[in-house]
Amino acid sequence: MVNQYKDILEFAIEREMDAYTFYTQAQKLAKTTNARTFFDQLAKQELVHKQKLEAMRLSSELLMDLSVLNIDDYKNDEAFSPDMQFHMEYQQILLLAIKRENLSVRLYTDMRGAVKDSEGKQLFDRLIKEEEAHRDALQIEYDAYVLTED
Repeated sequence: MVNQYKDILEFAIEREMDAYTFYTQAQKLAKTTNARTFFDQLAKQELVHKQKLEAMRLSSELLMDLSVLNIDDYKNDEAFSPDMQFHMEYQQILLLAIKRENLSVRLYTDMRGAVKDSEGKQLFDRLIKEEEAHRDALQIEYDAYVLTED
């Protein structure tokens, strides 16, 4: 069970680094100063999430059975290269980012269910809330972009 937890935790940490890379690349392609600042802030927040996950030290007694969690359930079907193959349109970048944030919310919600201690639950509650805030901010940016482009 501990190995399963470590695998899931390591996957979550990798997702945060992947999100950092994604937003760093998106920042380079952003068309406005506001969008560049927005993606820069998201990238920095993903690094904070990574640090929070790395700081977690949970013993096996605090965990429930994680065998029901399947890492593949939280992977994004739309992979991107480190250079983001950024011939993508801004609208596509935003849609992909929203999808990725939704997967993070789902992952942290499921991981929260595997933690028995209140400190662990609080950490995942914060991560869920922050990822939902990212998703919502991306949705607002998407709506504003689409409405002004049409």
